[in-house]
Amino acid sequence: MKKLLFSLIFVLVIRPSQTHSENKIEELPPCSAILEPTKNVPKNARGVALIYNIERKFNDERTSLSVHALHLPKPSSFGGYDGYEVLAYIPKEISWIFSLSPLTKYGETTWAGNLDEVSPIMRPTRIKVRTVNTKTKKTGPIVLEKILKPC
Repeated sequence: MKKLLFSLIFVLVIRPSQTHSENKIEELPPCSAILEPTKNVPKNARGVALIYNIERKFNDERTSLSVHALHLPKPSSFGGYDGYEVLAYIPKEISWIFSLSPLTKYGETTWAGNLDEVSPIMRPTRIKVRTVNTKTKKTGPIVLEKILKPC
């Protein structure tokens, strides 16, 4: 019995541990969410958020968050605003803000933007699209939003 115990301890202590030269973070699956219009916003207004991990140069891993919004009213219809921005956050922890750029084709404007600087182990649980005055940085009403379940 002593020999067996000694052999077991010897194997556990002497056996080289497995090491990895790269610290790969467990890859989270991609997910998407439909952003719904808030009160007093036309029912045709919708958006989609796409969230997934990306690998950048030098083995730098991040989470990419992109938002694509359609059929939004002109920002000026809410007052002195000239654009839209995304507020993505985890309540009481962290938030990310990035602007949406307009693309007008055939009289219809699509708003889109992305941020590739989110930590690879964190993902927002709430996403909102709101109006913004790009000169004064004053923000206005929220027009689209979604509370995300962990994905």
